[in-house]
Amino acid sequence: MYKQVFIAIDLHSNRSVIGYMNKEGKYLEQKQFKTSGSALISQVVGIPAETKYLTIEQGNMSHWAASQLGAYVEELIICDPRHNRLVSGMDTKDDQVDTYRLCELFRLNGIKPIYNSGQMGTRRLFYHQIKEYERLNKALVTGKRQLRAFLQHWGHTQAVTPTDYAHPESIANRLEDPALARQVRFQLERIEFLADQKRRQRQRFEQTANDAGYAEIAEFTGMPGMGVVRAHTFSGYLQTPHRFANRRQLIKFSRLAVRHHTSDGRRLRAERLSKAGHSSLKNISHGAWKSAMKSDNEVSGFYQASLDRCGNPDHARLNTQRKILIVLWSIWKHNRTYRPDKFYDASGVTTG
Repeated sequence: MYKQVFIAIDLHSNRSVIGYMNKEGKYLEQKQFKTSGSALISQVVGIPAETKYLTIEQGNMSHWAASQLGAYVEELIICDPRHNRLVSGMDTKDDQVDTYRLCELFRLNGIKPIYNSGQMGTRRLFYHQIKEYERLNKALVTGKRQLRAFLQHWGHTQAVTPTDYAHPESIANRLEDPALARQVRFQLERIEFLADQKRRQRQRFEQTANDAGYAEIAEFTGMPGMGVVRAHTFSGYLQTPHRFANRRQLIKFSRLAVRHHTSDGRRLRAERLSKAGHSSLKNISHGAWKSAMKSDNEVSGFYQASLDRCGNPDHARLNTQRKILIVLWSIWKHNRTYRPDKFYDASGVTTG
């Protein structure tokens, strides 16, 4: 019987690999098994150890596996696979090698946690609810754009207003051709359906956050321009602020980091924003900036100060977007109350 072991599972839909290592770094055993709930439990329970620590890389099935195994280990962590590849520096891709490498990183505290077993289920559901809301919103925007294009194609160039969508027959009645009117009614029915689904999905994710007591969301809404949906979306995408060790990691995750292309000290091409990360977080910061600019507040004041320093509206805007995300992340990570007087910082934000 071992006193303490570090377990890693390389999870796949058909067959998975489990391995474990003691605290001295000796790789004790590795097995391949058919992936199922009962097999996962059997493999973990069968490891002869007093204390078991388990890690699984984030993937499509990782949260299901974690829900099966959380009760059978001392600690269960879902970790960032991209970080693991960067730290290990290994080019070989093999299930057995991956499992050994993950055990070693886990033992040496080299993994980057995304979840621990105490925060998995509801947070992951919340994230998927936010994603579904975004999909519905995108489909709704596309449907409205297609309707406007269809009407313009037939020479009806007048704008379609929110009032028109609230009273769809007002649009169809403008058309003299019965066939065109029927097609427009069909498209309007789809738009109405999507709008209703979007409304109901928002109710779902707000209810989930309320039931789970995600107190950070109320603090986020205190910032000018954030609003309820953006606050929920930021919480849903980050899932935990502790996944980032510093602000640079957050900015890169949000597609707001600057990529530098140089060789021998010379610039090869213009600086560009990195495409790594989630565009939704970048969109949140842009939307918050745009809304905040409609009035005098700490966010618009920060933008103006940044503009005065750099003289470039785009750079000032991006600097403000970064500041918005950093402040949100900081108050969540350190469990602080949002204070408007703490937002403005004449020193600006480091972006490189």
